[in-house]
Amino acid sequence: MKKSLVISMILVLVLAFSGMAFATAHTLNVVGGGEKQEISTGRTIDDYVNSLLELADADEAGDIFYPERNEVKYPFVPLYKEGELIGYGSWVNTIIYSHPEDFIAVIGMANNSKTEESMAVIKKWKPLDANDHHPEMKQEEFLSRYYGLSLKSSFDPEVDIISGSTISCHTFYFEMKNMLLVFENFGPEAE
Repeated sequence: MKKSLVISMILVLVLAFSGMAFATAHTLNVVGGGEKQEISTGRTIDDYVNSLLELADADEAGDIFYPERNEVKYPFVPLYKEGELIGYGSWVNTIIYSHPEDFIAVIGMANNSKTEESMAVIKKWKPLDANDHHPEMKQEEFLSRYYGLSLKSSFDPEVDIISGSTISCHTFYFEMKNMLLVFENFGPEAE
């Protein structure tokens, strides 16, 4: 059982990384079962930015920052409310079971109360493509489980986050950790 879970997770991560695309109209080419599939999210960069503005309750977005020194490109867009920076938005294009599973996230800085060091955390996030079989993946009760996620957060793969959506939940978790890693090392706030 554990061996099949490990193999499944490796497959999901390979598909997730191979499915990332950042064109103005997103068409993801996925190789599976010996045949090439094309899956289009139908979203533009403006669609992602507008979704991030709504999610963060921001009134303005700055210029998109594309880290140049990392192989996996997560874009970051500063989000402002009344002229004050409230966080950085980003998006990820992944494929799970041959379906697009795009999601957006807002990253902010928080102070660790024990060490008083500042670290990047997930402030808010939401999947844009949660399918009809798992509408609970768009509910605040599920989404809030990831709020405050940092690079120091641990992961317990034995926890069934949402019955039937284990692969999606694991993929979201690892993509958010990757997003935080890229933000801290190559993002607009990196030193």
